[in-house]
Amino acid sequence: MGNEGEHNAFLVQGKQVLFVDKYVKKGKNCRIRILSCILFSLFFFTGVECYAQSPAMRKKAVENKDSIMLFKSRLAFKTNAVDWLVLLPNITAEFDLFGSPYKHYTLSLGIKGNWSTSQNYKPGIVYNLFDTRLEFRNYFRTTQRNFHHLDSASFFQRLKEEVFTIKRFHPRYWRAYYWGVYADYANYNFKFGKRGMQGSALGLGVSGGFSIPLYGYRDNFVDLELGASVGLVYTKYDAYRHDEESNCYPRLPEKSKGGHLVPFPVVSDLRVAFVYRFSTSVKNKYKLIDYDKINARTEAKRQKQLRRDSISEARTKIRELKKLQKDSLNLAKDSLSQIKDSLKKQEKLMKDSLEQVRKLDKEQAKLMKDSLEQVQKLEKEQAKLMKDSLENVAKEEKKRSKEKKKDKKQEEGVETPEIKEQSPDEQQPVQEKQSTESESSDPQAVTPQSSGIREDNPEITNEGGEE
Repeated sequence: MGNEGEHNAFLVQGKQVLFVDKYVKKGKNCRIRILSCILFSLFFFTGVECYAQSPAMRKKAVENKDSIMLFKSRLAFKTNAVDWLVLLPNITAEFDLFGSPYKHYTLSLGIKGNWSTSQNYKPGIVYNLFDTRLEFRNYFRTTQRNFHHLDSASFFQRLKEEVFTIKRFHPRYWRAYYWGVYADYANYNFKFGKRGMQGSALGLGVSGGFSIPLYGYRDNFVDLELGASVGLVYTKYDAYRHDEESNCYPRLPEKSKGGHLVPFPVVSDLRVAFVYRFSTSVKNKYKLIDYDKINARTEAKRQKQLRRDSISEARTKIRELKKLQKDSLNLAKDSLSQIKDSLKKQEKLMKDSLEQVRKLDKEQAKLMKDSLEQVQKLEKEQAKLMKDSLENVAKEEKKRSKEKKKDKKQEEGVETPEIKEQSPDEQQPVQEKQSTESESSDPQAVTPQSSGIREDNPEITNEGGEE
């Protein structure tokens, strides 16, 4: 089978099987690089001068002697008891980023590992882990709160001003709370059953907790830190199994996974850590507050809020003015539309009235024409009737005159001459005369009637004459 470090594959039942041992060498190289980075960081921290700060901080250091912390008081070392319980040796170095006690920001670098050593046989249970973590923190303390919030406040306002705040009715002054963000990188190799996993992981998340003083002797202090970290993990791993006959770990390609994001938050660290500090305990650290800076920040926030309020008020006024202009324009449009509608209605009414007048004029003209035609027809009938009556009267007069002459001759005893035969034209007036005499026995009644008709309708004759 040969040396395990020299071969990456071997034959099992006639098939070629890959080793997982090649990742051991890769893990060792990675550990060497991480340790080099840690040593460089510690060397850089120890070489940093305490006075390499901004001019404003130097000026403040001259005015206040306690505004610069000693270098050793900025450095702390800690180890996590929970990791020791799960057989993971660990150590972390934490350093204050600023020498001013008014700034409570720290940067820590920690390592923990339990990587296996070389063995003559392959164990059935594998528990190997090497992890390095970089974390940024901000420490703060709770302060006294002297008022209760109004009952009429909303839920989110209560949550903001009662839960997510450093003001408490019973503050614990001996505690130093912190929150932070971290990034870590780990190589792992776990096998507790039939199948194992070996790979690497990259994590990113948040952490929180608090520190309390535990023990102090002269310038040496031990504090207790409690906290936890949770975040997202990006990992990739190779699955393998333990082949006891060949004393190796054949890789399982169908169970292996490439780079992927774990689909749920992962608790990456639980801390019950012991912190060793120089010169001062956490009881006396992170207490000083730069009230000038806080007041300046509060004033800046107030000025910013005033600007926002003025801007919002101006925007509100502009909105109201625009709304007023829009309303006035809409009102003017409505009035114009009403005027147009009234003008259209008046125009339509005038047009209808003109049509009615024209129609009435046509009807009146037609009526007048019909009346004139009737008058003319009546006048013609009257004229014809008058003409007939006059002719009848003339015939009657002639007949009477003839009768008178005849009577006179008879009285005189003169013989009447023989009557000549009358022609048909001469007999027609005699027949009309007889018909007239049968209609009226009084011959004088015709003349007054005809004259009465002429006297009763003088206007009709005049109108006919004028027409």
